[in-house]
Amino acid sequence: MEKVVLPRLFENMEEGTVGHWLVSEGQSIEIGTPLCELITEKTTLELPSEVAGIVRKLIAPEKAVVPPGFVLALVGEADEDLIDVSAENAALQSSPPLEVPSAPVAPVASSAPAASASAGGRLRATPAARRAAKEIGVELEQVALKFPGKVLSEEDVKLFAEGGA
Repeated sequence: MEKVVLPRLFENMEEGTVGHWLVSEGQSIEIGTPLCELITEKTTLELPSEVAGIVRKLIAPEKAVVPPGFVLALVGEADEDLIDVSAENAALQSSPPLEVPSAPVAPVASSAPAASASAGGRLRATPAARRAAKEIGVELEQVALKFPGKVLSEEDVKLFAEGGA
């Protein structure tokens, strides 16, 4: 059983948010398969799998804010017993940050500019939000004005497009 952990993407990274799972439990994955969207203070990206196998358990729920080293999911074979990582994860959340090796990640390319959406603010949106904005034909900067100080989600873009924001 392999643990998928939140990598330390930059030196002073203290936490990351699981934006959206791109795989589901029971799904067979290969090395490099995007597992989830990660949102950090500095970037939004897709976390690629470093192992092949079956996604046995998604541990961190969407929108969970967790420290580097936190076990996000378990990948293994269908007949492998699951391992309990709750104590390991609880210890990470209640202790000072540990040294977690950096992992290679695939940045998400986007044609949407990371422009300022508010005074001194930086536009932050998940890859799914950027895709939805492009497909629907709305400007993320306009959506950000309706949701100030928030990492924009796909739902925010859809609400804005429907006039519900």
